[in-house]
Amino acid sequence: LMNLSVFGHRAFAMGSLVAFIYGAGLFGSTYLLPLYMQQGMGWSASYTGTALLPAGLMLAITIALTGRLADRHPTYLLVSSGLALLALSFMFMATLHVESSMWWLSAWVILGRIGLGLILPSLNSGSLRSLARPLIPQGSSVINFMRMLGGAAGVSVCAIVLQWRLAEHGVSLTSNDQAALRLMALNETFVFLALLMALALLAAWQLKTPQDEAE
Repeated sequence: LMNLSVFGHRAFAMGSLVAFIYGAGLFGSTYLLPLYMQQGMGWSASYTGTALLPAGLMLAITIALTGRLADRHPTYLLVSSGLALLALSFMFMATLHVESSMWWLSAWVILGRIGLGLILPSLNSGSLRSLARPLIPQGSSVINFMRMLGGAAGVSVCAIVLQWRLAEHGVSLTSNDQAALRLMALNETFVFLALLMALALLAAWQLKTPQDEAE
């Protein structure tokens, strides 16, 4: 089902690792954000949807623009920039408190979605570029598989970290009081995601090709 020889190419192997961590950040944050807004900030479902809508639109726009940039700019630069923006977004999320404005939270989510939009098209094209033509279909499947596998792992790990931090603060998501402590636990989970994205930067830098170094 999977031709493991594709991992013999360094750029592809590093791209697969980035795809795994990228998937963890994408799906992990998608799991955490509604909890953050509704259980942490105390917002209604409609208010939460309104806060997330601009970020979804910005993600679609960024992906469309990055598809054109990916052919003219080094893969490692676009992917690293996206991961850095994503890590910054998660760190900024951890600075919010229960009285924070919806606009600040929406701004940090938008920043992260711009980062996600920079990563996806450039990562796929850059990782597959190092493969021989017969391996490209296999490589495309592997990259998608690694991203989805990372997403499944990301949601599970985020849930575990969140429950750990909630237990440390002596609160639960269903309690009606101590909103500040619930939000603190959620903030700490976002810090964990930020550190995970920073770790992916090490792998993203390995996507640099000899041609990029010459330039």
